[in-house]
Amino acid sequence: MAEGVLCRESVELSGRERSVLRSMALRGTGSELYCALEAGHGHEHVAPVVVGEWWLRWWPGRRVLESRAECEAVSETGVGCSGPGGHEGGHRFTPADAARHAERR
Repeated sequence: MAEGVLCRESVELSGRERSVLRSMALRGTGSELYCALEAGHGHEHVAPVVVGEWWLRWWPGRRVLESRAECEAVSETGVGCSGPGGHEGGHRFTPADAARHAERR
């Protein structure tokens, strides 16, 4: 997915999730997160909490805050996918992510 439509389902970080992040001295995004997967994906949503490192996965009745590597897919122009490794749906390549993926190599 180059410039496809994102799901954008939203969720708030819970107090416990914010506490876990603080205990590890991690600073992430705000407390409202948005699914970063392609619209029309399965039941599991995923949003970056600390870009490139920590993700919140959620679906009805369950939430998981986890460290997961970014997807390793790279576009023809060398831009890396901004989703987590093993994500559902198509890849999302954005120029803003190019520098971060270059650092990993």
